Amino acid sequence: MLSLYNTLSRRKETLVVGSNGSFGMYTCGPTVYRDAHIGNLRSYLMADWIRRILLFDDIDVTHIKNITDVGHMRQEMLEQGEDKVVAAARAEGKSAADIADFYTQRFIDDELAINIIPASRLPKATDHVREMIDIAVDLVSNGLAYEVDGNVYFAVQEFPSYGQLSGNIHESLLQEAVRNEADPRKRDPRDFTLWKSAEPGRDLKWESPWGEGFPGWHIECSAMSMKYLGK
Repeated sequence: MLSLYNTLSRRKETLVVGSNGSFGMYTCGPTVYRDAHIGNLRSYLMADWIRRILLFDDIDVTHIKNITDVGHMRQEMLEQGEDKVVAAARAEGKSAADIADFYTQRFIDDELAINIIPASRLPKATDHVREMIDIAVDLVSNGLAYEVDGNVYFAVQEFPSYGQLSGNIHESLLQEAVRNEADPRKRDPRDFTLWKSAEPGRDLKWESPWGEGFPGWHIECSAMSMKYLGK
């Protein structure tokens, strides 16, 4: 059986397969605002190799690979309402949907060209905004997130194990992770955006309990992985 290094536990562990011989894997797909480069393709190839090893061992693999067509941006860009897909659409004079559809197909063609096995599903972020909103609502209800002026932030101080995966567990390291000047609406400068209020004229926006807005990129993979692979 295949063993991999677990970043959270900091040790090599054997992959656990379901009692029915099945295995679910979720890997990050592309942000579809431009063509994938060789560094992007490396990560997709590594996931493909893992899947092939499992298939070789007669394990039934369900592979979910997301398509990020909204909300993927650096934190400082998110504070300004800037979205990579929207920015690309503006630069090319096309709609965000047109840009996303075009580069999604380019990504699929690239994977086929280098013989990557197609994912079981390629869910789009824009098709799962409802699930993202539901997660944000649950986090707010449980005191792990809060809303200010139509924006929803994850409350880092309410989650004691925050930073363990990255290894940034010390206060000084977490503070250094803040890339820009603190948003005065945040309780803690390390808090990150789960839902962003939409500025006037924005193309990609959805209704939510906090008004019109769009999701932050931290929440989409949680929503899609839980929907298709369970909690």
